[in-house]
Amino acid sequence: MCNPEELIIDKETADVLEYTLVGHLSKLEKEVLYYYMQDYNYSQIASVLGKETKAVDNAIQRIKKKLTQVIKELSV
Repeated sequence: MCNPEELIIDKETADVLEYTLVGHLSKLEKEVLYYYMQDYNYSQIASVLGKETKAVDNAIQRIKKKLTQVIKELSV
């Protein structure tokens, strides 16, 4: 079980990670990420954004790649 200090540090790390990641994303990637984090599936995201499901899948793959890069940059 984590102590309160570890929880605060983890929250701060997550906030920095999220802020940095968002700075690397395109407008579409930000929109896709928003709905993805709201538990929408690929088809639902595509419908809401008026995009093809494949475009959503491609955006999520780019987001994951950028997230990996940001983690490496921040050495999290």
